[in-house]
Amino acid sequence: MDTTERRSPNLSLSIFRVPRYRYFPTNLMSRCGPEQWERMRILQACERLEIPVTFWPKCTFPQLPRELNLRLRVPDRFDIPPFCPLEESIAEWKIRCHKVLTESLDKHAELLNVTFEDAIKHGAYMKIKQTRDTTDLNLRYEWAAKRICLRTPYRKLAQGGYSADRIKQAVLQILKTAGWNKGI
Repeated sequence: MDTTERRSPNLSLSIFRVPRYRYFPTNLMSRCGPEQWERMRILQACERLEIPVTFWPKCTFPQLPRELNLRLRVPDRFDIPPFCPLEESIAEWKIRCHKVLTESLDKHAELLNVTFEDAIKHGAYMKIKQTRDTTDLNLRYEWAAKRICLRTPYRKLAQGGYSADRIKQAVLQILKTAGWNKGI
């Protein structure tokens, strides 16, 4: 990194975790949703690559959501069937326990699914479009960082079996999601 623009060694952007959300609260989407996640991942890639801060994209610091802790609870607990040593072996008892547990899990899974699907229908959560994981996540953002900050040509980024077209497609998708599709 530049000696004049060195970031504090006590603060690394890697401490900011960006989960791979499948769903996200609708009311937080515009303020700290996918656009912000993409920007943070690009800045983290800039830091990993030790790109001088003066070359980093000029943007406000991305706002990430506080830890989202949605936990749907099962309404009751699982009771292990009693062991009847006069009538069954441990192996038979285990089979019976597994059967009862599976039935209980199926019943509760259906209930939890209905509850969450209802919340989605009422607009509380939105499905997040998933990208195919055919390319390492960090590598994609490093391509984007090199392209944005250093203006590295796609053909120069093409290495390790990835074509310039594939890299361009990944970078443009990241920039679009980050809200930088009009240029930066």
